[in-house]
Amino acid sequence: MIGSCVEEFEFGTQNFEDILVIESTITNEDKAQEVFLSRTFRLESNEPVPEQNATVTVTDDQQTSYTFVEESPGRYVSSSTFAAIAGRNYQLQVTTADGRSYASRSATLPQTSQIDNLFAERVVTDQGVEGIGILVDSFDPTGNANFYRYEFEETYQIIPPFWSEIELGIISSNPPEAELVARSREERVCYRTQFSNNIILTTTSTLAENRVSGFRVHFIEPDNTVLRNRYSILVRQFVQSAEANQFFNTLKEFSDSESLFSQVQPGFVSGNILSVNDPDENVLGFFDVASVSSARIFVELKDFFPDAFRPDFPIECISNTETDLGEVIRRVEGGFRVFAFDPDSGEYFLTTQICTDCNVLGTNVRPDFWVD
Repeated sequence: MIGSCVEEFEFGTQNFEDILVIESTITNEDKAQEVFLSRTFRLESNEPVPEQNATVTVTDDQQTSYTFVEESPGRYVSSSTFAAIAGRNYQLQVTTADGRSYASRSATLPQTSQIDNLFAERVVTDQGVEGIGILVDSFDPTGNANFYRYEFEETYQIIPPFWSEIELGIISSNPPEAELVARSREERVCYRTQFSNNIILTTTSTLAENRVSGFRVHFIEPDNTVLRNRYSILVRQFVQSAEANQFFNTLKEFSDSESLFSQVQPGFVSGNILSVNDPDENVLGFFDVASVSSARIFVELKDFFPDAFRPDFPIECISNTETDLGEVIRRVEGGFRVFAFDPDSGEYFLTTQICTDCNVLGTNVRPDFWVD
């Protein structure tokens, strides 16, 4: 008999370098712009460490300076709204709490290119998987918009399987006394928003004209729970510089690698931000100035897959019955919810809160943009 053993491999960071990470995209939208500051973190850590109490400003070549204040740990927001203006150069300056200073190279607003058409279409991936593709058309007649980056946010309805207008109002646990009352808040229809977390890039630099045609920014499989009810997606198109495109493309190549041991080894991904105090200090991140265009559509699964089964609720919902009021009260106090009552049999129908209250997975505040 041949035996073998497997030694457990514990991931860890050998030569950790504590590096400042700076993320910011200033756009031509008149809004409160944002800068995010954090520190690199070890593989065995759970989350990045925000860089707090820094001084952050953005200055243009007309000597207009915009001050940023820390709204939450590591998140700095401009104290007044502003929009990047074509033809002006912008520079980011950061001074950390320990007095170290950092500055970006100057960045200029690229040519604006509008999203001409955002649409959904039944598609098949290269792997042979059918689903719904979210696609973009865009055209820049000036020929100056060459590099595109996309982000999206998807919002979908949540309707729990065992929603009810009633709930159990407990009067007394001992002796057991309760009554069925109307629910006091909206718990049937909620909304949840999710943000894209991958890098989506395309370029027209090798094409005869600056036309983005049917570029797929997202793919949704028919059994995805986001399509269980009504679904909406907002797509934002950023036109960025060649330098920004190179930076994000390098990040994308690394993040798309299938394994920590992939042959794609990025080394240090340098951006356009430098240390003022020490030219040899590594700084990670990019200060981007980009023009942006956005569009929103709504999607119904049945319009593309009329014979498809409705996607499952995120968890399997099971109901239980109970006739003993004392036991019903104990279950409700333990987190269960009454969603129905049969006066003939005296049975109470119970389930977990997530299966009867949509607020567990989303918010009952209807978005202003929502259309039924």
